[in-house]
Amino acid sequence: MAKKKRAKKATSKSKKVAKKKSRPTKSRSTKRKINLVLKNLILFGGLSLVSFVLYSFSNKVLFRNLYQLLSIILGFVGVAFLIVLLALLIMKVMKK
Repeated sequence: MAKKKRAKKATSKSKKVAKKKSRPTKSRSTKRKINLVLKNLILFGGLSLVSFVLYSFSNKVLFRNLYQLLSIILGFVGVAFLIVLLALLIMKVMKK
């Protein structure tokens, strides 16, 4: 035998809705996150530099184009990590 469905209680608009108290937001720029971004910035900056050096010393056209493209892509990723690092540092300064 199937259970009967219960009717939903009608909510009246006269009841006040209890609002949740909002907690102050914590700054998300912790030391761990800054260290992680800094490590990735150094990694991608170094890879971009190595790729640029290989581009300079390469003789074949295929390798020159490959290293040039790789250097540009890794450079843009490095710049993105630089922007994130600056944003985290600004958030840290604004917190104080």
